[in-house]
Amino acid sequence: MTLAFSRVTLPPLWTVQQAKVHLHLTGTAYDADVQQKLDTAQEAILSYLAVGADPTWTALTAPKPVTHAIQLLTAYYYKERGDGTNPDPWPEIYRLLAAYRDPVVA
Repeated sequence: MTLAFSRVTLPPLWTVQQAKVHLHLTGTAYDADVQQKLDTAQEAILSYLAVGADPTWTALTAPKPVTHAIQLLTAYYYKERGDGTNPDPWPEIYRLLAAYRDPVVA
């Protein structure tokens, strides 16, 4: 399934199976939930990158910091159930993606 975003169209950069390994999940009971979190995380990361996201990226060619940021955000979305006990991943995501985002001058 190809995911379409406002600036680029990319295939999924992580699979549900890869996300489940990261989340230490087995079985298929939560696959739909993991897929939704994974899709949302990828869209959020690509939206943050804006024109810095390369439309030629694939799961094999996307920069490791980009795929790692998707992994971090997927884990956060999966684990955060509204109780506020999970640390905000965005400071780390900002650091990971700084080299891939065009700077904005005000």
